[in-house]
Amino acid sequence: MSPRSHDHSLRHALGAPGSVLRATAALLLATAPLLRATAPLLLATASIGACSGEIGSRLSLNVTDASGAGGQQDASGAGGFEPGDDAGTGGTQQCAGVENEATKIPVSMFIAVDKSGSMEDSNKWNNAKSAFSKFFVDPAADSLNVALRFWPDAGCDTSCNVATCAMPQAPLGSLADQAHEQALVNLFNAKTPGGPTPMDAALAGATEWAIEQQAQAGTSEKVVVVLVTDGEPNGCNENINAIAKHAENAYAKAQILTFAVGMQGSNEAQMDVIAKAGMTTAGFFIGNGNAEAELLLALKAIQESIVACSYTMPISDDPDQVVDPAQVNLSYTPGDGGATVDFTQVASENACAGGQEAWYYDDPNAPTAIVLCPAACEKVQADDAAKIKVVLGCATKVK
Repeated sequence: MSPRSHDHSLRHALGAPGSVLRATAALLLATAPLLRATAPLLLATASIGACSGEIGSRLSLNVTDASGAGGQQDASGAGGFEPGDDAGTGGTQQCAGVENEATKIPVSMFIAVDKSGSMEDSNKWNNAKSAFSKFFVDPAADSLNVALRFWPDAGCDTSCNVATCAMPQAPLGSLADQAHEQALVNLFNAKTPGGPTPMDAALAGATEWAIEQQAQAGTSEKVVVVLVTDGEPNGCNENINAIAKHAENAYAKAQILTFAVGMQGSNEAQMDVIAKAGMTTAGFFIGNGNAEAELLLALKAIQESIVACSYTMPISDDPDQVVDPAQVNLSYTPGDGGATVDFTQVASENACAGGQEAWYYDDPNAPTAIVLCPAACEKVQADDAAKIKVVLGCATKVK
């Protein structure tokens, strides 16, 4: 802010009667070098009127226009961002900026379900069918879009036709759409187990679909793959490292996350290899004691881990102005009314190690999403009433 802007704000704040304050203002205006240091203190102690919005407030959005010059939105909060207040969020509250509820990124999920003959053992197929049916119709999953493909089935088999495996038998649709929910349930009910376990072709097809879907969607959604199996590879390439390479390539090309869910009979070490390659750390394992409930919990955990921890990068409504990635902060307010805290930024996902309650950009050079580190994500997931807000206009707090 220029010295002239400080002079104008100070006069506005000191417009009410008060000879001592007017005298102080005159002295400050005469000594411009001291103004920056004393004006905030004077404004904090004077109770004669509200700040204009240029000092000590969060009513204006500081952005950078296309030429690199600074710009501001007005105090009305136009442009889709609501003005914030001065209370309770620590450091970011001390500068001019605005805050708005963080917007979760919609998630599209390709689910590839093993229907090999072994799924008929120990009632695994019925348990899986029941768990998925409950998941599909659960209102808590309404924010998800789901495509479904079974394997080995309808050409996705030991012929190893990846293109066929990449074609969902239930096309992508919203779980908020009852017709789509019913189509998914009907498809499951129409299938019966049989055949080997061509895991390589199934995962290759699923990740191929996901990469293409992510390319079409751009930054408007997050695409993930969920692979469910009860066995080890049998048919096509059976080398687990080669199979996991599909998940690794999908993440490298389009940041596709791959979740591996192993039912009884699966090889836990192999599921972990796929999950790690797909950047989801470890597989989910379902025992046979209460398989339906455990699978349902795994599906919900996958949903929550994706939906709760990724937020869209704010975009200015003014095409001549862009949001400065170096002036973005993320605040967390506990649902119990505790003090708001700011999550700090780290350079990348790799910098999340050590339990950092922090966040990072999906792409530091051209960010499209704000992603929570695992420790911060777990904190938010454990607090159903938590509020996450994006604060714009203040220098990003970094580790």
